[in-house]
Amino acid sequence: MRLNSRIITRAFTVTALVFALSCGVSCEGDDMIDPEVPEKPEETPKDGIELFTNPAAERSISFNGETLTCVLEATGPYEAELVLLSGSGDWASLVKGQTGEAGRNNIRIVFDPNDSDSERQAELFVQVKDNSKVSVAKFTQSADGMSDAVKQNVALNTYMHEILLEEYLWADEYSELDVDLEMDYTKFLHEHLTRLGDVNIEDGGHDRFNKGARFVYSNIQEVPVSTRAYETGGLGFGPIFASQITPDGLMGLSVAYVHQGSPAYNAGMKRGDTIYKVNGISLTSSNYQTYMNQLYYSPSGSYKLEFIRDADFESAFSVEVAVASYVYNPVLYSAVMKEDEHVIGYLVLENFDLGCQEFVVDIIDQFAGQNITDLILDLRFNPGGAVAQSRYLTSAIAGSAHLDDVFVNVEFRDGKTQAWKFRGGPNDQDNLGIATDLGLDRLYVIGSYGTASASELVINSLRGIDFPVYLYGGRTEGKNVGMTTTQTSYKGRNYMFSPITFRVSNAKGFGDYPDGFEPDVLINNQNDSYSDDIDNVFPYSFGDWGDMGFNKALYHAYKDIVGSDSGIGRASAPSKEMARNFIPMDDTGVEMVYGRFGNVIYR
Repeated sequence: MRLNSRIITRAFTVTALVFALSCGVSCEGDDMIDPEVPEKPEETPKDGIELFTNPAAERSISFNGETLTCVLEATGPYEAELVLLSGSGDWASLVKGQTGEAGRNNIRIVFDPNDSDSERQAELFVQVKDNSKVSVAKFTQSADGMSDAVKQNVALNTYMHEILLEEYLWADEYSELDVDLEMDYTKFLHEHLTRLGDVNIEDGGHDRFNKGARFVYSNIQEVPVSTRAYETGGLGFGPIFASQITPDGLMGLSVAYVHQGSPAYNAGMKRGDTIYKVNGISLTSSNYQTYMNQLYYSPSGSYKLEFIRDADFESAFSVEVAVASYVYNPVLYSAVMKEDEHVIGYLVLENFDLGCQEFVVDIIDQFAGQNITDLILDLRFNPGGAVAQSRYLTSAIAGSAHLDDVFVNVEFRDGKTQAWKFRGGPNDQDNLGIATDLGLDRLYVIGSYGTASASELVINSLRGIDFPVYLYGGRTEGKNVGMTTTQTSYKGRNYMFSPITFRVSNAKGFGDYPDGFEPDVLINNQNDSYSDDIDNVFPYSFGDWGDMGFNKALYHAYKDIVGSDSGIGRASAPSKEMARNFIPMDDTGVEMVYGRFGNVIYR
């Protein structure tokens, strides 16, 4: 099904959409008659019938359904009857013209959509007074030729298409496209939005690691139906970094992080643990990809994992881990380190998720209770999320003196703007309240190409009020546009659609960062050479979060705070003593509140 975007009217169901396009034969007005009445009747007048026209005489009725108007000229009063010869239910009916007087009359028939696999037939009979009942027309309605998969594609693609026409930041350009509503819905956005070229380059961009490849941020994804929106499942591993760890070809899978409370976490696994055997099978170049996918995506099963820690081949660990459900926590690691007069908080946050607001509130309050003097905010794996939560955390950093300053300016395609203050969103509708003031006068951020969107808002909003922000790691993604998220369903399955609908800027009006923010201390420049990097595997690691011998970005931020060099450099060995100085925050047993959902998702 191909449509030009400019001729379609807003309709959120497939039936309504197709009906609007196919109902071309006298759909409205009781007295409306098809203007193209042939000069001669289709059949020889007989039994009191002087003329009868059937607009579908040479074709089948559309499987999408339609309303058909036939014209009858009778010599006297008449009665009409529609007989359904096949098919189940009352799929066609007379809505006008069951009875009439002598002269010209309309007989209108409504045919429902045929979603079965078989065509069906109906026959129309007319009996004029003092004459015999005669058959005046037979109708055949074609079967729905679409498979279930195509029906799903049409339904979801239509839903996205209609929203794009009205709300997409480049809706005018999109409206010129010839769209294919039957194609795979998971490919619809990429196929059509990349055809706009660089017009909508801010919706995604060119892949840094796959030269020439174009990607888009706008997305649709199926969301699970759950009574606990914050519950997830799996083994609990984050991204996994693969590398050859011995000269004879043994491969290792190094875990970027482990979610708190997950099966892997409860089994004692940590960031940087490098798995080299799964269920007794050594990993090689021919099988590591299979096991990498299993460990990351597996919906069920149990695994025996053998791994090394801190890149130490002298000792090895072995654990049994089984897939299970657990409460999702975006806080990957949090700790406090005391060094002379400095009390340094360290927070690693995976994303801004309003369903997990309680965890963020708890960490802020714990930092405040420890009277931290500095904060290192690690966003290297944070692609964004809810603007409201990003604002909440940033307001704790900026402090009460900046509550009435602009956190972010938002501009939509129709030119309308909103100014979000640090104290809350538009009219304080995010309902998160005001975060505890951490009493800070500067912020240290660790970022990478995985840092985007609401994470970059933290950096840009603070710089908009001249609050010092120091950045370490790699250049950030550069997502200066945001999404408004809606949800739909199809046959009991839920889908979340997030198209780009607005641009952002800070209090100074700056929002031009499509290439990201460059770090003050470059840990990895993401080029083809490893020789010029402080850490050639950043943002990954072969050690835990608090181990500065492996976490080089953390070390450089720490060094700038305390103003000294403890000897942990690029070539030095891991410092166990330094790692111990980071004391992880307490697990206070935060209880989640079901039902919170952001009014704007920025991802």
